[in-house]
Amino acid sequence: MFKFFKSDFFNFEFLRVLAVSPFYGAETGECLESRTKITDGDPESWYRAWTLQAERAVKIAEEASKHGDRVEASWAFIHASNYYRSSEFFLHCNAQDPRILDAIQKSSNVFERGVRLLDGELYTFDIPFEDNISLPARLFLPPTHKRVTGKLPILSRMADSIRFDTRGITRMVPDWERVTAKVLDYLESKLAAKHNIDMDRIAVMGASLGGYLVLRAAGDPRVKAAISIDGCYDLFDVTNSRMPNWFIGGWLRGWLSDGFFNFVVNRLTAGNFQLRWEFGHSMWPYGVDNPADVMRQMQRFTLRLEDGKEYLDKLKCATLVTGAADTFYFVPNINAERLYQKLGHLDSGKKELWVGKGVHEGGLQAKTASTALSHQKIFAFLDTQFSIIRSSTAV
Repeated sequence: MFKFFKSDFFNFEFLRVLAVSPFYGAETGECLESRTKITDGDPESWYRAWTLQAERAVKIAEEASKHGDRVEASWAFIHASNYYRSSEFFLHCNAQDPRILDAIQKSSNVFERGVRLLDGELYTFDIPFEDNISLPARLFLPPTHKRVTGKLPILSRMADSIRFDTRGITRMVPDWERVTAKVLDYLESKLAAKHNIDMDRIAVMGASLGGYLVLRAAGDPRVKAAISIDGCYDLFDVTNSRMPNWFIGGWLRGWLSDGFFNFVVNRLTAGNFQLRWEFGHSMWPYGVDNPADVMRQMQRFTLRLEDGKEYLDKLKCATLVTGAADTFYFVPNINAERLYQKLGHLDSGKKELWVGKGVHEGGLQAKTASTALSHQKIFAFLDTQFSIIRSSTAV
């Protein structure tokens, strides 16, 4: 495969931006221009290049708005949103960097401006969670003339979609069903009747770690279909598989102290940006300040229950599990294939496994650079499970 960067890490993240060009998320020429300003492995040049491109896209959007060009304004605002999102990504080695939240806020703001110029409808609201925390959420409704007949399912083409932001939750929680239960409660009590939403056709979808979280959400009987895109079964098993046995095994058995573990990891990260980013990024949502505690937190993110039983036994809904053969994180043999095997209690017609191989066939993490193919498979699965019949497109 052609690479824009020698580093797999930077190359993958660049593809994440470029690959959404067909879906309003970027402009190919803008991405190629940004590439000329980025030094491989340098997070500062990455931040500057994408921030510059985001600011340029906002100017284009503003100019288009002045001339009444809703289409170009919408596209440019959404481009800018993706560029702002990407700009701060490699800054996570230091969670205190003020540029992170600034870029996130700008990304959110221009995204909403862009989406409001599309043909559908957008509603924003706050969902009560716990301890006076609320979850900012958006409900997307397709244009009336493009909707399927009858009540609208959630998360299928030309159907409703609800997305919520967990920035109010100060620490990452493994029991994600706590979060999604509140979202479903709100959907059921406040939105379903008002917007003609079919609560009997609710699907949930998540990618990468979201692929794990969505399976936690799917334990709720109100969920009728789950799409786990390249998720994990046990986050610590993933990390464990990438470390020398003597090192991680010695620490787990108490032969190596936290101090020694942290010393070794810190020495390694000094010369390896990807490893430094991975630990720095993880400390932030877990609320810890050293590598050993990151490893402890990761052990909580598992679908294996403490009593030895399986959380996936709770799932009664139709489930599509995908894997990525060319990922450097959630490899299929201990993740996608394992997840599918744990769904043995479901009828064959209610579950499906798709492991992509090659960048064009969904082989990269989160189906990066194969979005159209991924959508085709996802919505074909949902149409079958929700008995949605579409008009033939044969010519």
